[in-house]
Amino acid sequence: MKTNRAFVVALTCFQLMLPFAAAANPSVTSGEVVDYFDLNIRDYKAKSLPFSKVLASGETGGNEKVLFDQAYRGRLCFISCHFYDGYTSRWSGYYLDLQPYESTCFALAGGCNTITFPRPDSRIKISVGSQEYELLMVDESRYRYYLPLAARQAISSSETAAVTIKTTWDKYREYRVGDKSRRLLGAVLNRNNELATPDSGVPAALSIEEKLNELKRLREKGLIDESEYNRLRQKALGL
Repeated sequence: MKTNRAFVVALTCFQLMLPFAAAANPSVTSGEVVDYFDLNIRDYKAKSLPFSKVLASGETGGNEKVLFDQAYRGRLCFISCHFYDGYTSRWSGYYLDLQPYESTCFALAGGCNTITFPRPDSRIKISVGSQEYELLMVDESRYRYYLPLAARQAISSSETAAVTIKTTWDKYREYRVGDKSRRLLGAVLNRNNELATPDSGVPAALSIEEKLNELKRLREKGLIDESEYNRLRQKALGL
């Protein structure tokens, strides 16, 4: 009896990918209660998040707002195997959280899915129309970047100027925020206050340990010298 070749290919792929599929982080499931204001998108299978929608914490007594956005594009398609790369982003008052991901889907194998989560750059650039700003990762546990006030004001001043995140990730170097999310960003971002200290660019809201770790990273990257490191370290310690 002849065996369907496509079925064999799909079944083989399915068997090979099972361990990886089991290891993937779960997405939001129906009925699950999710704290979107504390949600960490790092290594998160964000398939069912409420994208392009402003979420406000007013009901819980706070005034925080967050917005999730996602973009992806196909990289390869052969028979039933689909490969695509994308980004999930979380925008809040002062921060951008960014998680790149690579997804492989074997449609004929019952929807088997595996996702890997590359680490984003320590520094990225964000363009708002013709203006460009550099963002520094300030919390590696969340892949969180601090948005300087000038960038937040530029984003908030127009609902139509394209917002594009630029990285060195060779599979997807430029991630443009979707049009619907773009129109809503101004309602989420703080456009009045600057958190960063003038000397180090490290947000003052960070803990002392986080500040010291960031200063160490800047020294190791050669972005500050030893004397600057020692001066900023003493300042962070309040000496």
